Amino acid sequence: MTAIPKAPAAPSVKLDIFRLGVVSFGHLVGDMYYATLIPLWPLLIDRMNLTLTDVGFFTSLTSFMLMPVQPFIGWLVDRFPRAWFMILGLIGAALGMSLIGLAPTYSLLMVCVVFGRFCNAMFHPHAAMMVRATSGGRHGTAMSIFTFAGNIGIAVGPLLSVGVVTLFGLESTYLLIPFGFVAAAAIYHFVGVDVPKESSVSDAVESSGTGLSDGAQTLVGPLILLAVLMTFRAAIMGGFTTFLPIFLVDNRAVSLLMGGFGLSALALFGALGGLLGGHLSDRYSSSWVIVISLLVSGAAIFAFVRTDGILSLLFLIAAGMSLFASQPVATVLAQSLAPDRMAMASGVMMGMVWGIGSLFVTPIGMLGDVFGLDTSMYTLAGLAVGTGLASFLLPEFRQRVMARLGHV
Repeated sequence: MTAIPKAPAAPSVKLDIFRLGVVSFGHLVGDMYYATLIPLWPLLIDRMNLTLTDVGFFTSLTSFMLMPVQPFIGWLVDRFPRAWFMILGLIGAALGMSLIGLAPTYSLLMVCVVFGRFCNAMFHPHAAMMVRATSGGRHGTAMSIFTFAGNIGIAVGPLLSVGVVTLFGLESTYLLIPFGFVAAAAIYHFVGVDVPKESSVSDAVESSGTGLSDGAQTLVGPLILLAVLMTFRAAIMGGFTTFLPIFLVDNRAVSLLMGGFGLSALALFGALGGLLGGHLSDRYSSSWVIVISLLVSGAAIFAFVRTDGILSLLFLIAAGMSLFASQPVATVLAQSLAPDRMAMASGVMMGMVWGIGSLFVTPIGMLGDVFGLDTSMYTLAGLAVGTGLASFLLPEFRQRVMARLGHV
């Protein structure tokens, strides 16, 4: 049975912090665009006379349509020595997502969002390869920095879009376009378009017997299991982030601006959780990080709904940190399980699981329409706990059980 060993001590090699920083800045900007839509839903619901089911269906459909993009782009990145996906992705995301305020109908809004998120999805597999190549063997740490930047973008996006809309009106979202062009220019100038190979130090770590890449073959079974678990985590994340601003505005009677602040707080502390998760995965066990973070997130979401005031805010922070903690860990673990298809494995973790997981957002919205958003939130909490318990099926835990049985 395939085992996932305890993470080895990180080698004494420095990160290529400059290139990692430039790529992470691009991730920040790209995910900033991704998050600009969510806090504007209360305004769009009024403009287009939508229901929560409409919002859930929109999220599910647009995400599901993009499901194949990242694995396919990853497949291309694995095979071609030069790729423009990071640069073109940022430019397209800027153009698509910055025009949502000008969309007069539900259908045109969907066109803008699908195009913008399609281009944002193009960015990730190529960028994930660059992150691993600059890691110096510290894969979890480097990926957590990259993920931290993206989560900061998710935190900044709602504040930026709500701020622009509050000052200049809903049609003014086009003012956000320049950020993407600046990030694309920085990557082109400082990083380039070459598809990187992992550093020799990292190769030595993998081939020394401490990693999972013996024979450089994809471990299909464990990779599929990990993808299924992360699909449920994506469903929880998608449902919680989509309906959090609406929950705050409708159930807690806060302003649109405060709803945006709530979403930003979730992403900001989630970014810190991602850093912590990546660090812990390098020092200890990726599988344990996944299990514990999911169990804690379920308890935190439940407590967030049941409490008010500062206590509710603290549980929201805990939910954000725990939900995001396994994000970089799962990507690095997938790369280790598929050392011969790293970019494609990254695309699966960063794209396909989100596309499939987004299908759950529609029934979560339907639950909210019929029984109220409290019920939707409780459902997400239960799903998080169930996924956390199911994570004990990961090979590391199964191997430990078999080893103990062998000694009986």
